Amino acid sequence: MKLFGLRKTTGVRSITMSIALAAILAMTSALVAAPSGDIQAPPGIIPPSLFDLNILFHPNTTVPWPVVPFYGWRLSHADWSTLEPSKDHYYFDLVDKYVTWGQQHNTEILMTLTYTPQWASSTPNVKTAPGLGVSGQPNDMADWKRYVRTVAERYKGKIHVYEIWNEPDKKESWTGSVDTMVSMVRDASQILKEVDPSITIVSPPPTGPKGVDFLQQFLAKGGGQYVDVIGYHFYVAENPPEAMAPLIQQVKSIMNQNGVGNKSLWNTEAGWYAPKPFPSQELAAGYVARAYVVNWVAGVSRFYWYCWDNHNWTTLELTMPNNTTLRPAGKAFGTIQQWMVGASMNKCLTSANNDWVCELKRNGSSQYIVWNTAGDHSFRLSKDWRVSQYTKLDGTVTQISGEFIPTGVQPVLIQ
Repeated sequence: MKLFGLRKTTGVRSITMSIALAAILAMTSALVAAPSGDIQAPPGIIPPSLFDLNILFHPNTTVPWPVVPFYGWRLSHADWSTLEPSKDHYYFDLVDKYVTWGQQHNTEILMTLTYTPQWASSTPNVKTAPGLGVSGQPNDMADWKRYVRTVAERYKGKIHVYEIWNEPDKKESWTGSVDTMVSMVRDASQILKEVDPSITIVSPPPTGPKGVDFLQQFLAKGGGQYVDVIGYHFYVAENPPEAMAPLIQQVKSIMNQNGVGNKSLWNTEAGWYAPKPFPSQELAAGYVARAYVVNWVAGVSRFYWYCWDNHNWTTLELTMPNNTTLRPAGKAFGTIQQWMVGASMNKCLTSANNDWVCELKRNGSSQYIVWNTAGDHSFRLSKDWRVSQYTKLDGTVTQISGEFIPTGVQPVLIQ
């Protein structure tokens, strides 16, 4: 299709890449169909709160505060099974430390209330990755309600955003029924709002394409009325970021069908854990930038990247093992914020030749984020754009001297 009067040249220069990288690039056309037609972005200015992080800050490691800007921090190592290891005996030292860090850095904390302690679990001997019994529903819901109230009262005025459970569509996280989860969300919501009416409550976030069934059931059974935000984990396995768009649109459709289409949709965890190793640092940087553009234009208002400091099972890493030195992907996380925050996004157009063009408006002027999912090519500019330069993710600025510019898997900002 036509892109703002643009067309792609036929003499695309060839590039040499590894077999792994070629396979990943091929997935865009082979496995991922871009949404048909124009993708209309939500109205309004893109806020800093779009850019958030999952940070482990594992107690047995030393992780400095991230060197890139971000708005919200989704906690780890702060679940029910670790905070109340035995009944009425709490361990809050680590969360207290996290809350202090958040306040020092003016960073909003998202705390997930999840994972049943073994002593409270209906399946105390079932072992999953998070631990013994954590996937089972509580034997006595009074224990759950007492835990929620204890946390809410302790961190009143300090933690303002709570997410109920983690990936309840997966057996390693939840083996109870959807009805029970709806009841637990209802009880938790009532308690949290009693303690602090200003608290924002995020729904249990399913994960990936298989999670839509749980979301449909949860919302159909009335779970949406007890939350302020619908949470989801938009993992797309080995597929490129553009695969998130149709999944987000499917989730939005389910929300509309169940009367909660007016609520915000947050991507509280997503990143890449395959392939391993990741094909290239260039592609990793492109994925980060493209993922944030695609999430916003498809209707996600907050995106908590996973993960700042996980060098274990994630393959697309933002930092080196020292958790300080930025990889190209980490630099891209900062750069794409500079491009997007404070601007409005009109829409994105996609084409059969793998072009994506997303129009930004800033101070009355148009800017364009452009990439091609298939690889390097020459891109013909529209004379109507009246542009003079383009910027790469690494910050390099190039003056435009003709009607063509090089683009590829990494977006460029044309101004």
